[in-house]
Amino acid sequence: MIKDISDSLSAYGKALRMIGQYNLWRYIMIPGLVSVVAIFLLLAGPVVWFANSSVEQMIVDMIPIEGLKGIAEGLADVLVLLITVFFIFFFGKYIVLAVVSPFMGALSEKIEEIETGKKVLSDSHFFADLIRGITVSLRNLLIEIFLTLLILPLHLIPVIGTIAATALSVSVEAYFAGFGNMDYTLERKRYSVGQSVSFIRQNRSKAIGNGLGFLGILMIPVLGWFMAPALATIAATITSLSVLQKD
Repeated sequence: MIKDISDSLSAYGKALRMIGQYNLWRYIMIPGLVSVVAIFLLLAGPVVWFANSSVEQMIVDMIPIEGLKGIAEGLADVLVLLITVFFIFFFGKYIVLAVVSPFMGALSEKIEEIETGKKVLSDSHFFADLIRGITVSLRNLLIEIFLTLLILPLHLIPVIGTIAATALSVSVEAYFAGFGNMDYTLERKRYSVGQSVSFIRQNRSKAIGNGLGFLGILMIPVLGWFMAPALATIAATITSLSVLQKD
């Protein structure tokens, strides 16, 4: 498991080198800008809502001691930060993957041509691929919500429960992010939804490794938002092709 995660993460280094070596910027500029705008809107949403709601004042009013009201305002700021992080890492990755998917499919195809030295014969069916993409995204979102709800009670156990819940939550987030990135290759190979699910499940450690890299890069403001989809797609394509060639 550790080796698979490590291999998936190391693929990001190769992905970064490939961008410069093969001048892949034309595949990256537009989806990168789209990703930045999408995440900015996700950030702005909670901030605007919080600023225009009475939540902050409610938190401050709950503190009876005047000297502690400054602490309450600080807690309110932490609350909006947590809401923002939740939006980005729970719903945000699905939104980002959805809006950049048409571009990432082309980038994944280009990477396969570079890796194999062979021209990829495109067999795309727009509406079928669109329905498939929506099906995969909805499936993953619902399962992730369900798993997250199962994990939440662990936070009731002091220290150990919180650590375990955090580790499990990050693993779940990473798994489904990696799933989305690896699926570009599988979709091109005409895998059905069921076949993709089976493939990713058998290679869950590689998916988690790819997802950890993706989420980690998203933590970097602006530049990370710009580069994360492309780097994750290239790394996922490299990893997926490696597994497919072995099989």
